[in-house]
Amino acid sequence: MRGVPVPAGAVGPVAVLGDASDFHREPDTSALTGLLSAAALLRVHTGLMATAQLVSADSTEELITTARQMAPDFPGGIYLLYADPARGIAVQAALNGTVAVITDRQTTAVALIAAALTTLARAGTAPAAGRLVIVGAERNPLVAALAVAAGIGEIDSWGPDDAHNFPLGTLTRRGAVVIDLLGPAGPRWQANALDSATPVLAVEDPTTALLALPALLAAARHAGRRPGLGGHLVCARALVACTPPGQVLPALSDPGLTDPAVAVKVAAGGLAENTYSVR
Repeated sequence: MRGVPVPAGAVGPVAVLGDASDFHREPDTSALTGLLSAAALLRVHTGLMATAQLVSADSTEELITTARQMAPDFPGGIYLLYADPARGIAVQAALNGTVAVITDRQTTAVALIAAALTTLARAGTAPAAGRLVIVGAERNPLVAALAVAAGIGEIDSWGPDDAHNFPLGTLTRRGAVVIDLLGPAGPRWQANALDSATPVLAVEDPTTALLALPALLAAARHAGRRPGLGGHLVCARALVACTPPGQVLPALSDPGLTDPAVAVKVAAGGLAENTYSVR
């Protein structure tokens, strides 16, 4: 494959790549539709030259081979969407130092922790005094890891199998914030078990999982490797700082999301200043 010529200072094309090995959506949707939508949103709101690529890969090795072949044409990086988490990690390892690869698990975790920090701050609760219940935590372990790194005081994991011994409504008393990672794949009755005042954070808007992508990709390009846990936390705090009053997350078009200074801090792996403020 010949690489795409990129003018000096330009980011270059970005691939929104998926193999549908981890596609869980409502009926009448498809992985291709989701990939095309994500690419279009990135082009319109962030200026990234994003192109959707749905591929057929029967194995991790096939996905790695495909991504490696695509890399020269996408110097801006690869965003892995709807790929099995283990496959995503393997692709990142195989292409490390070649092209920036960020997964939807990473971007989703950053956005949800940012939303949790904003929600706690708006309630006048310091992270150390905050309570977080993660529904379906095993679907994205990075969420819990970031919650710990953010200093949230009490973090509980809950799944449908816990309902009999630990009802969700009981667990979420005393001002807890809920992060729901099960989404459409989860039991519909779970929301009915919660008090109406309990904040529930989930990826319902298709732009949510894209908010952290520009900074994470830029940081990976800057450092030549995927950001560490500290870098993801810096990115989450940057989202908090960009969030307007009355919202829990910023708009995808917010210029702060593509600020090069944010990418540098994320690439520093959390060594840069970690303070943030809520508007």
